[in-house]
Amino acid sequence: MSVTTTPITDSAPLTREAGNRLVEGWAALWNGDVALAEQILAPGFRLYFADDFGGSGSAATFGQDELTAFISANSHALTGLTFAADAAPLVDSERGELACRWIESNAGGGDVVVRSGIDMFAVTDGRISAVWSLTGTRRFAA
Repeated sequence: MSVTTTPITDSAPLTREAGNRLVEGWAALWNGDVALAEQILAPGFRLYFADDFGGSGSAATFGQDELTAFISANSHALTGLTFAADAAPLVDSERGELACRWIESNAGGGDVVVRSGIDMFAVTDGRISAVWSLTGTRRFAA
């Protein structure tokens, strides 16, 4: 999937269209297109993972290099899995933030949802500057 983004400036609001493109790029990045990182991630990018319910998960924090290395190193484990937005993102133009539900499904297994989650994005100059991500094993109700 080829995704292009049109960066916005501080004076331009984050639009629904720009938010959609960033979320599409985020999903494509997780689907293995690590070259997109330079296009869609702002300098100083940080990804914050929340603990799983009960505190049993990882509360890791990744920068751009750690994220692309993680995706590249785990691409064999992600084979057959597809990451996608589960609904259109919610865009807060004034704050430069967006949120989306996402799913990870096994396309080879009849689109079985493996995991789902919510990502909250901060956007600076048209690129993702921070993401707070919460993952679970149950799909959100539509």
